Amino acid sequence: MVDDEPDFLAIARNWLSRRYEVTTLMDGSDLPEQIDALEPDLLVLDIRLPGADGLELCRQIRSNRRFDRLPILFLTASHSDIDFFRNIEVGGTAFLTKPITRRTLLSKIQELLS
Repeated sequence: MVDDEPDFLAIARNWLSRRYEVTTLMDGSDLPEQIDALEPDLLVLDIRLPGADGLELCRQIRSNRRFDRLPILFLTASHSDIDFFRNIEVGGTAFLTKPITRRTLLSKIQELLS
C-alpha cells in the first residue's frame, strides 16, 4: 500500500493485517525497483503522491510483464471523474474514494484477490 498520509496508513494496516501481510510505503518512488522483491498479490495506490504519482507508478508497473495482471486498487481522496478515467487508462483494476470504511476496503480487496 502506497499513501502519503501516515495516519491513514496506520489505520489501513491495522484493518488489513488481521487477514493479509501488509507492506506500506509513504513514497512510491522506489516501488518499481522494489516490486520484484515484494512479490505482491495486490497493490493499493493513492493517486496524489510526492514524486511519481500513483497513476505514473501504475503505468510503470504495468510495463513489467510479470505484473501486467496484478490487481491495482486506487484508493484516493480524489472524487474527480478525470482521475477515475485516468485510472482506467493506466491499467488500474478498481477505484475507491476516501473516506472509506473497513468493511468496504476489505470487501473490495477480497473481491480483487478471488
